[in-house]
Amino acid sequence: MDKYKRILEQVRSKGNKKAQEKEAAAIVEVMCLSVDDSPHMIAMEDGAAMLAALYTLCLDDGINTIGAYLEIRGRLDNLLDDMYDKMREIYPVPAQAASEGKSERDIADALERLRAISAKEDRP
Repeated sequence: MDKYKRILEQVRSKGNKKAQEKEAAAIVEVMCLSVDDSPHMIAMEDGAAMLAALYTLCLDDGINTIGAYLEIRGRLDNLLDDMYDKMREIYPVPAQAASEGKSERDIADALERLRAISAKEDRP
């Protein structure tokens, strides 16, 4: 919560909208590096604080932060995917047992019924 508040204060301290947008973009650059290079807990904290701040700045202050928001969100998505992949390396998903051709048989039966209906419609 402290990082979120500091980001808002830092951006809001700039005079006009243009300066605020520029400040937000500069902070995003630093936070992107944090999300990419920090240990996962720090990266998650920084990314979440930045996303929340960008959202607030957009809605409450009328600053266009959409591009920066998408950039941080994409990096957090990648971080979450990497974290999940590491977990799956330790605990892989067990293979699904085949249902002894049941699903293939259901599809084959459905195709046969469709062909039969089609053949009936084609007859004069």
